[in-house]
Amino acid sequence: MGSHGFSNHNNGQQQRLGITEPISLGGPTEYDVIKTRELEKHLKDAGLYENQQEAVSREEVLGRLDQIVKIWVKTISRAKGLNEELVQEANAKILTFGSYRLGVHGPGADIDILCVGPRYASRDV
Repeated sequence: MGSHGFSNHNNGQQQRLGITEPISLGGPTEYDVIKTRELEKHLKDAGLYENQQEAVSREEVLGRLDQIVKIWVKTISRAKGLNEELVQEANAKILTFGSYRLGVHGPGADIDILCVGPRYASRDV
């Protein structure tokens, strides 16, 4: 898919995606680039960017949650009496959303997650 909401799937012609027209197809001006750098520096100086250690910690937490959810689904599958083949096929996925997913979270922010799994898997089991 191309940038700015356009796709090049029609023999090289651009097809607009979405409902509304884009405000602009132009890239940033030199002034825009300078101001963006200034803003990023200010945000970094103010401590509003997550450091590398925090980023690694978040990834580790998400990885561990993913493992826990996968084990949980297999445990529930066995408890529901599914045969071992179906238990091994049973799976779940952790999806992030919100500020973390958009890459605009700050230090100490939460991680919004959604667990998607088999219909029979619930907290009520």
